[in-house]
Amino acid sequence: MNKALQELAEACQKDFGLENYYLKRYNIFREDNPTIDNDYLFSMEWFPKDTQEVEEDLNPPGTAVVEIELHSKKLRHFSFVQGVNLVEDQIFPQLKDGSETVIEWVEELTGLEFGRQFQLAEETDDGIHLLAAADNIPVFPVGTIDVTFNEDGLLSHFSKDGSFPGEDQIKWEPFALTSAIVDPIILDQMQLLEIPLEEQERWLAVYGTTTTFITNDQQKVIPYEKAEMRDSYSVIDKNIDWENGSVEDTFEAIDIDLSDEVSIEEALAAPPNKNNQPITSGDKEKSFQAVQSFLQQKYPDDNNKWKLHTLSRERGYIIAELRPKVQDKKVIQQKLSLFLDATTYTVLNFTDNHFILEMFSHLEEAESPNLTKDEAFEKLHNHIEVSPVYVYDPVSATYQLCGKVDCSYGVDAATGEVILLDEL
Repeated sequence: MNKALQELAEACQKDFGLENYYLKRYNIFREDNPTIDNDYLFSMEWFPKDTQEVEEDLNPPGTAVVEIELHSKKLRHFSFVQGVNLVEDQIFPQLKDGSETVIEWVEELTGLEFGRQFQLAEETDDGIHLLAAADNIPVFPVGTIDVTFNEDGLLSHFSKDGSFPGEDQIKWEPFALTSAIVDPIILDQMQLLEIPLEEQERWLAVYGTTTTFITNDQQKVIPYEKAEMRDSYSVIDKNIDWENGSVEDTFEAIDIDLSDEVSIEEALAAPPNKNNQPITSGDKEKSFQAVQSFLQQKYPDDNNKWKLHTLSRERGYIIAELRPKVQDKKVIQQKLSLFLDATTYTVLNFTDNHFILEMFSHLEEAESPNLTKDEAFEKLHNHIEVSPVYVYDPVSATYQLCGKVDCSYGVDAATGEVILLDEL
């Protein structure tokens, strides 16, 4: 084992009371996080010393699975398989200690401050759920901390995921969005969608709102997907057609490697995370040409049927999402997802969700709407929530105050009934 990893493993064994355990396996993974340039995790599987022989790649009850941030050396995940905590001298808080003691332990472990950087979201019979915050205002993308205990009240799981901004990353300002400001924006965002009701074997037309963010200065509406992925996500919406006829189909799919595992050499070198790089004008042009050529080979009868909807980065690839140029109101649309080499822009593989559409082909069409969008908005108005949230801005590497628009309800476009969407 590399010396740096050896030192981390020894510190882990000492700090978490794993003297009666031995290190069985370890790996290094790269985590994609839009708010962090690099995040490498040193993952270890510690077996109890009296473990009997088990099948290869299986972890016996009581195995401690630990993930440490390679560069900051902070704990990211810690869990005992099947909740069996066999640590002899418990250094962890216990369920009986209460949530205040557990939160104090989280503060000490993470270096984060309760109230300033995270808040209590939920307290359950077996633990607590915490969320990233800036002075008790949520942030997005979401950061979470979970602490759970087993039946004996001993620690069984700790995890910290996502980002927790520092004070220097927050653009402090009073929340200025009022109903008079946001109502016209929300009305513009409302959509008429058709949802499948499988038990009733029909489609239901529903007016509803999509989750979006409105900047506090009222200058911009940020779609949920854009806020989640930011510069590595770009909406293109460009129609794809070609003048030439069909061409020879020479496309051969190549297996896609979606593994996060990396070598110790790469992790220690910490190269810039390519998945966080913006989609440039050159990326757009070359990706479009590659997508066009692919369609001409694999879907020669679909000239002028598709549009390049978005480009994004994932696991080192550029992902091109294609949607039909002409779409109906159904929430499930045919979609092609193409995996492109991020350097050569060659299409390596693709997926087509057409088989999902076939599952709903027998459903009866939705009734025609009897309500206008304005009438539906009036019925939904009291159910629409606009709450302050700090959203990460990759350009300035800060969090800007926005209003998050959310609504759990929709309006039946035929009857005018207000319905809870989760119950459909």
